Amino acid sequence: MINKIIKEFINKLICEINKPENKKIINNEIMIPLLTDFINKLYPYILFIFIIFILNLILIIIILILIILYNKKNI
Repeated sequence: MINKIIKEFINKLICEINKPENKKIINNEIMIPLLTDFINKLYPYILFIFIIFILNLILIIIILILIILYNKKNI
């Protein structure tokens, strides 16, 4: 009996959530603020990782150039 009531409740809830006006409210009042806050909190870390990646890439290129120049000198 409780199982039937719960299934009916879930089905009604899903029907209500799928209505366009409710989707709009959920999107504007819940999803966008949550995602914006999440992105704002992660932004410094993502920026830091990106800077580290770029520095790493520059170092790799410099090391490759030095290896090539060193090999040309010794040949």
